[in-house]
Amino acid sequence: MIVVCKPEESPMWFDRLWKNTVDLFRSLDIPVRTLECCSGDLADLKVKSLDVEAWSPRQKKYFEVGSCSNLGDAQARRLQIRVNGENGKYLPHTLNNTVVAPPRMLIAFLENNLQADGSVKIPEILRPYMGGKEVLVPVK
Repeated sequence: MIVVCKPEESPMWFDRLWKNTVDLFRSLDIPVRTLECCSGDLADLKVKSLDVEAWSPRQKKYFEVGSCSNLGDAQARRLQIRVNGENGKYLPHTLNNTVVAPPRMLIAFLENNLQADGSVKIPEILRPYMGGKEVLVPVK
């Protein structure tokens, strides 16, 4: 996800992007936590960055599944992006969010929904798309 917005809207959009990622994983019964990157660890241009990590029962630790970043007006400056606003031209803020890295999402989904008998519990939110099934049973 990419957002180009007014500077004063940047914090609101950052929170919304981060919440989208966290809500998605939680809706799939995947425990997540958020780590705020310290300024010394931020890549060039980033003003703020949060990593979303999912719990891995197999590894018994959290691993990164997504990242949300606010680049302030740095990217607009570098790319010479200007917006004609009501009060003249301004540099917009840019933000991005990976939301989902598909292989990592699949790992987190399977590990957190795998049951002792080898079946996979289908989270409530996905059941309407799975014909009402509650569990996927492996075929032997």
